Parts: sequence; structure tokens; C-alpha cells
Amino acid sequence: MKLKRYTGLFVCVAVLLSCTSCASLLFRHMVSKDDDVSSEAYDVYSDDLFSSEEESSQTEPAITEYGNETVGWFQLDGTFLKWYTPGNTETCVQFAQSPTEILTMDVFDCAEMKALTGVDFDSRIAANTKMYQLEEASKTENIEKLTGAREALGNYPAYQVYCYYPDSDQYLVTWYMDSPDNTKVYYVAAEFRSTQMSFFNYAQTYKMPDN
Repeated sequence: MKLKRYTGLFVCVAVLLSCTSCASLLFRHMVSKDDDVSSEAYDVYSDDLFSSEEESSQTEPAITEYGNETVGWFQLDGTFLKWYTPGNTETCVQFAQSPTEILTMDVFDCAEMKALTGVDFDSRIAANTKMYQLEEASKTENIEKLTGAREALGNYPAYQVYCYYPDSDQYLVTWYMDSPDNTKVYYVAAEFRSTQMSFFNYAQTYKMPDN
């Protein structure tokens, strides 16, 4: 099986991302960018995607840009506060409405990742690494609905990976996007309970930095 030949490479990238991402505890699964490396079990990027059907009918509070020129911005209201997770990278930025409703932004430098791993790093590699890590974690953790899809975040083409943690009633939805010059991969994540499905919509306000 071709996938086995790349297992060491996948693990190398997965470990590196786990050590450098501000959402390291949530990372876990990977496939090669090369379609010849993929098996049916691992080629998860299809038309299946996570979307919230719940629409808010309430009047929105005043909107403000939250973020910076390194990772990007969200258009959020005053219900958000700055959040910090121990072990975050220096570039990681998080905002939260509560300890269970959290938005995250981070960025990976493709040249630095290639120098460290030997992989031509891009958004697909990053998303497949996420899938690999989550699938590995599901062997010992209660994780459901693990899915990958090609799905835009706002105006940006992206790879989406999401799952559900039933023990804590927590959704995790992540997106990986290439910068216009393909030198960076931008990462966005939304974590929320099933009772707060509309929280997903805040992530859709993401604006990528100018490159």
C-alpha cells in the first residue's frame, strides 16, 4: 500500500504542526498532496462540509475588527474577549465569548515548514495532517463526525476539517488557506457547543492579511 511508504513523513509533519500550532491539542491526521499517495480511506476532501442551518434573527451589536496584520482579522461584536491557550505560538491569536466558544487564527510559513520537514507545505498538506492526527486521536478519544471537505471560508478557497466531541458536546471546525503568493498557510478554527451552532458564522467574517 503506497500510504505506508509515507507514514514516517506524515508523522514528521504531524509532530511539527502539533508543536507549532496554537491548537496543538486538537491536531491529529494526514495525506500526501500527491493523489497517487492517497487511499480511499484517506482521500476525504469531497463536497461534504460543515455548515450551520441556524440563522440569528437578533439585531447584531456594533462590529469591530479583531486580529492583526500577521494572521488576519474577524469582524466581531463586543461580546468577545481576548483568549489565550497555554502553549500557543507567538503568532496565534484567539478570541472567545466563553470557555467553550472560541475563535483561533494562526499562520504557517511554507518555506520554514519545508526546510524542517522536506515537504512542499501548503493548505492541503496542513489539512490532511489535521485529519491524520484527529483519526489517530479517535482511537483513544471519543470523536465523531470526522470529515474533510473543500469549502471556502468567506471569500477564500480552503480545506475544511471538522469533528464533534460528544463527551463535552463540542464541535471543532478548522480551515486551511493558501496565501495569494503561496508562501503562507493561514489557519482558522471555531470551537462551540451544539447549543451555539450560530457561532460558526463568526468564522465566516475572516479577512486574510494583504501579502
